[in-house]
Amino acid sequence: MGSLLRSEDMTKLQIVFDEVAAHDTVDELGKTGMFEFEDQNEDISDFQRHFAPNIRRCEELQRRLRFLAEEMKKLDLEPDDDYTQVPEEGLRFDNLESLLEKLEANIQSLNINCSQLEDNHNTLVEQKVVLEKGAEFFKNAPVVTKSSYGATDAIVSLSSTMEALGAQKTLSFRQSGKSGEELLLNQQSVSVGTPDLLNTTMGLLTKSKVQAFDRLLFRASRGNAFSRYAEVDEPILDAETGEKVEKVAFIIFHFGEEMASKVSKICKAFMASVLPFPEKAEDQRKMYARVITEIADLKGVIDSTKRQRRELLADLIPKFASWNDFVMREKAIYHSLNMVKTEQKVFVATGWVPTIAIDSVRTAAEKGKKRSHSQAQTMIETQHVPASTEPPTYFRTNRFTSVFQGIVESYAVAQYKEMNPAPFAVVSFPFLFAVMFGDVGHGIIMAAVAFLIIRAESSMKGKKLDEMTATLYDGRYIIFMMGCFSIFTGLIYNEFFAVPLDFFGGRWKYTDASAMACGIDNCDDPAAVHPPLAPYPFGFDPIWKGSTTGLLFFNSYKMKLSIILGVTQMVLGICLSYRNARFFKEPIDVWYVFVPQMVFMNSIFGYLCLLIILKWCINYDAPECRADPNCVPPDIKAILIGMFMSPGSLEPTLQMYPGQALVQTLLLAAALISVPIMFLAKPLLLKQRHENRQKHTEHSALLGDEEDDEAGHGHGEFVFGDVMVQNMIHTIEFVLGCVSNTASYLRLWALSLAHAELSNVFLEKLIYMGAGSGSAILMVVCYSMWIAMTIGVLMLMESLSAFLHALRLHWVEFQNKFYSLHGPGAKFKPFSYEELRKGEE
Repeated sequence: MGSLLRSEDMTKLQIVFDEVAAHDTVDELGKTGMFEFEDQNEDISDFQRHFAPNIRRCEELQRRLRFLAEEMKKLDLEPDDDYTQVPEEGLRFDNLESLLEKLEANIQSLNINCSQLEDNHNTLVEQKVVLEKGAEFFKNAPVVTKSSYGATDAIVSLSSTMEALGAQKTLSFRQSGKSGEELLLNQQSVSVGTPDLLNTTMGLLTKSKVQAFDRLLFRASRGNAFSRYAEVDEPILDAETGEKVEKVAFIIFHFGEEMASKVSKICKAFMASVLPFPEKAEDQRKMYARVITEIADLKGVIDSTKRQRRELLADLIPKFASWNDFVMREKAIYHSLNMVKTEQKVFVATGWVPTIAIDSVRTAAEKGKKRSHSQAQTMIETQHVPASTEPPTYFRTNRFTSVFQGIVESYAVAQYKEMNPAPFAVVSFPFLFAVMFGDVGHGIIMAAVAFLIIRAESSMKGKKLDEMTATLYDGRYIIFMMGCFSIFTGLIYNEFFAVPLDFFGGRWKYTDASAMACGIDNCDDPAAVHPPLAPYPFGFDPIWKGSTTGLLFFNSYKMKLSIILGVTQMVLGICLSYRNARFFKEPIDVWYVFVPQMVFMNSIFGYLCLLIILKWCINYDAPECRADPNCVPPDIKAILIGMFMSPGSLEPTLQMYPGQALVQTLLLAAALISVPIMFLAKPLLLKQRHENRQKHTEHSALLGDEEDDEAGHGHGEFVFGDVMVQNMIHTIEFVLGCVSNTASYLRLWALSLAHAELSNVFLEKLIYMGAGSGSAILMVVCYSMWIAMTIGVLMLMESLSAFLHALRLHWVEFQNKFYSLHGPGAKFKPFSYEELRKGEE
């Protein structure tokens, strides 16, 4: 029977169904979500499998759906995520394929038409601007008439025109008080008065390109082309980028065919729009009136086209999610059918199912047969599993335990029936986090945020959330637990935003007789500074917060507490390795791995924790202890060092109990003896067992006994050297890890002190300083900065740091003592629509 401590019992099934029932049977299995298909066509490439064309059709439909979704987003139409809003009963794949093909063609046609219409509209707008700017310029431009005295006079006239044009140095064309639009509408425009030899080129250019354009034009014409520019009042759509940009109207005066060709090439290089400008005033007015009319007509057609496209896409919103879900399910069905073995229109599927879900799978297969109206019977048989085959690992989780299971499986997936660390992490993970993050105020904020998310869970489920909100939603329960445990440890530390809470009244008081405080019920001799007879009932006494020795006191306590918590968790991990060895019936691992590991760990580090607790329990202020000069608080580090450097001898000031030197010598001897046992015993015993098995196999072969060879199946080839090296690595890793892992738990002490000191700094430098300034403005500024620092630094950065350190302590220091020691297992991955939908999100 499976539980959260060990994975569920798994059974391998074989399902036989005919071709008619194939699709509906797999569909019902996907709804059940409890059957993992085993690929029986691994030797066939994906492109050569039977249902590869169907998968390609599904991928094409998904491409079309993505295209429609992108078109909706362009129009600020958000596709509905609720795939159950419009039930698609009776929806057929072929019908949807035909419908989406027509929709895609219609949208693409509307897009092309709209794009062409907008290009034409943009060209007409540019033409309108050119006509207006040209009318402004030529209203006051010098007019040169043709000479009746021949070419010489014409050249003189041309030269005078160029000089007159060159005299205009302003950027703007406009010199009169009227705009080009007014001149054209009021019939006040004039004809272009330039000689036949002088040509003009007009158009629009992006404003950022004007300087480079003018420079190149000057060099190419050697100063024989004159250009003038005028800013356009409103941005104009750029045909290349599709965005509105600021443009400038330009007019270029030049002469000769060769110069005209150069100007044309330069305009093309800078992607300038060259537009016609009639010479006669009457033609200008007629063109302007025609352009105005065509712009209005095109605007109406464009609006109608966009409205038609929007209405077409808006009608798809309630259906879109169900279509997307339908195509996703169809593709998954054909992927699963590609893993099924086919023999003469008979499909044979094999796979894994939790034993508790066999009836659900049978019901799903029967329902698929009835849906398809198949006449053939669907058969389900239990398959025999060889000893060498390891079933997948499956743990039943709920909304609360799934996040802890995810944290564990981020390290590695448990082997089948291996002990699961997740139930222990439910308590240990938030507790270790809270040891580093202990503060009542910070814990209340964290728990309150998580509680609000839990309250809004039903409304947030299934919706698309931003990355930050999605992270908080997924970890809402573990955040709530971390907040609650932080409140608990904050009460022990007696910290509320770095302010001590005096619930029961302080048990110490200061007197004039000494700089040190004495107990309120033990202060007959104030100079003796005796501790209180009745200490503070729960947590730290608030007087420690303001004392000069408070930091030393907290430092000592948190360091020792970190070691005790670390050794306790590591011993728990070793005990879980015993549970694994016992469950898998491996007595060698029990007696020659678990026992020496427990002896080594507890002989040194367990003894260290015992000394810490014993030191806390001894009353060094008792009269009998004060009378003994050797009864002083010992240095535990010196005791542990002397245990290794001078075994059997102990200084009187370091003795904590009778017979301590002998006990430490025995513990050291036990720790040293356990190392070669861990190193040598298991490989030698495995070698002996392998030799005995070989002798038994040879004896059975000589006698001709027909025995099931699966008793020894799965052990593989035994190589003593490889086993010896592997065991040596594990032994060295464990011995050195006991030291490094214990030291690693000191991060609990370091981060806890850092968190408390940061809180204290923010309190003193912002709250107290602002309150003591007497300035209302400075108080508001300091309080605002304190809130920002508390949320930004302590609630976000510090909490993330504590979370990552707690994660490392579980992965490296705790789980490596027992978890996935023989290689990672295979996670149970059933064919489930629910899991596919989560993946799509």
